[in-house]
Amino acid sequence: MARVRGRKYLKRTVTEAIAWMREQRDHPTQSWKGLCLSSCRTAYGINPIGVSANAFWASVPKEHKHGGRVSQAPRGAIMIYSIGKYGHAVIAVGKRTNDKCMSVDYVRQGKIDAAPRSMVRWGARYLGWTDWTPYGFIDLDS
Repeated sequence: MARVRGRKYLKRTVTEAIAWMREQRDHPTQSWKGLCLSSCRTAYGINPIGVSANAFWASVPKEHKHGGRVSQAPRGAIMIYSIGKYGHAVIAVGKRTNDKCMSVDYVRQGKIDAAPRSMVRWGARYLGWTDWTPYGFIDLDS
């Protein structure tokens, strides 16, 4: 994906956001239980983007919502799932494969871990991915 001229991008790169998630996996600074969207936005170094994954997804402009298969979400994109009252948000990872994401609670409660994008154990329904935030776009090439 190429950068779009005139578009505002977040300062933190995809590589930096994923590195932050992995650092939290290895050395957590808090319990992330139930804080999936908070972990995603904190990874990108931005202020709150919604009270829940469902609320965030509802706020994303239609033209910036991308569906398809979970494997089609590019590395660094925020992926949203419909599950329970609040939904679930993760960051897509993988340079060589498109089957992993960084997720809270899926592997260990309150922890961030690499997890399957399918969320099959939870029975979550994949809604789609976005690179949009209210503070600018995720530079998916970074």
